[in-house]
Amino acid sequence: MRNYGKVIVPFLAVILLTFILSLVLRVSNAEPIDQYQTGWSVVRDAADEDGATFAAVYDLTGVGTTNGQYSDISSDAFRLPTYGSAGFQTTKGNEWVFTICGKNYNNTDDTFSFNLVGWAKDNGMLQVICEGNGVLGTQAVVEYPEGTDALGELVDEEDVAYTHSSTTLTVTNEAFENVVAGMLARVTGSNLTNEIVQVTTATDSNNIVCSGITSTDDNTDSTVQINPAFWADTITLDETTKWSGAVPDANTVNGYSQRESKIAVYNSGDNEVAQLVVDLTGLEYIQFIFYDCDAATGEEAGDIRVYGRPN
Repeated sequence: MRNYGKVIVPFLAVILLTFILSLVLRVSNAEPIDQYQTGWSVVRDAADEDGATFAAVYDLTGVGTTNGQYSDISSDAFRLPTYGSAGFQTTKGNEWVFTICGKNYNNTDDTFSFNLVGWAKDNGMLQVICEGNGVLGTQAVVEYPEGTDALGELVDEEDVAYTHSSTTLTVTNEAFENVVAGMLARVTGSNLTNEIVQVTTATDSNNIVCSGITSTDDNTDSTVQINPAFWADTITLDETTKWSGAVPDANTVNGYSQRESKIAVYNSGDNEVAQLVVDLTGLEYIQFIFYDCDAATGEEAGDIRVYGRPN
């Protein structure tokens, strides 16, 4: 038995060592965790303005039912993803980047205004982070980041007849019923060269006239998509001093570190995609409040969407 024990113990040790080595090899050959690439989240789904003004949505003066306390958080608010243990959770990606898109209902360069607000966990009050304005550019969304169609949400018709002499597009199924003058359309087909054009006259539910079409002849194979979405290429902030700026940090060597306010705007300047970057450390919910974008008044945009991701 003594000799048997001398044999079995080393044997078991070899098996254990082999098992541990196999685990190490498995881990080393595993795919790396995707911690640097992040997809876009829908922070605000497509809709026109939330109210005529910010105060019409959240009245922060006096005592009322919409003063923005934690219990008043709207269902439209976006809850920031978290990570960590149950006892200690932190916001996933303290710094977030946001992009905004919408639809030009009144020719190009339609505008919008917004406030970005947030709430800390549980009993946090509403905090206004920043406020500003935006202008839609001419980079078409084509397909929203979550994969849905962005070109033809209102109208998506094939085999539409086009009359060269009057730049008129004609259907027979009343597909143009909800089209109004000023909307932009994407029109493709034989003998056509310009894609993005403007509806100048909605004659009836079967006929619309567009400007900006460059054509050489009639056709019967046009595809008409209305109302295409565009990315905001310009964001201007009116208030940037409402969020945290440089503060002392006792943990640094010199006793002070510049934790600068993380609110920044990157405008393309070339009708491309503008970005709003904000440090959201410590917040649980955020909400974009839009106004001056009812898709009807003056040059106001509509169907505003916001996408965000950890930066």
